[in-house]
Amino acid sequence: MSEGDEEDFRSALRRAGITVQAERYDVMLAAYRDFQALMACLDEPFAYAEEPACTLQLLPLVAR
Repeated sequence: MSEGDEEDFRSALRRAGITVQAERYDVMLAAYRDFQALMACLDEPFAYAEEPACTLQLLPLVAR
C-alpha cells in the first residue's frame, strides 16, 4: 500500500490519543492496512439474491 496509508494511520492515532509502542508499530500498521482492505471489500453491494437481509423469512406463529 502507499505511504499515504501510514500518514492516515498516524493521523488516526493522534486524533484518538493512542500511542503505539515502537516494537508494535509495524504490526499495528499492517493490521490497519488489512482493515482498510476489508472495509473496501465490504463496501461493495451484494446482489439481491446474496443479500443476507433478504434470506430470513419468519413463518407466522400458529396457535396450538
